[in-house]
Amino acid sequence: MKISSKLVLSVIAFSTIIGLQAFVVYQQNQANQSLQAKVNELQNQVNSLDSTNAKLLSKVEKIENDLESKPRQLLSMN
Repeated sequence: MKISSKLVLSVIAFSTIIGLQAFVVYQQNQANQSLQAKVNELQNQVNSLDSTNAKLLSKVEKIENDLESKPRQLLSMN
């Protein structure tokens, strides 16, 4: 009977450990999903900023080109 009690207690302990490990894995998965959502949101913001910066750079370059050509246009008017 003693062997049977030890076996039952061992099975209970083993099951408890497996259950706790499953819970920890579940919690880690939840945290990872939350972090992944935040990373995706930040990546979207970076992509949006990259697009906005490219548009602004294009506008600045156009203004610079316009400013460079203005003196030539004024000289050719004389």
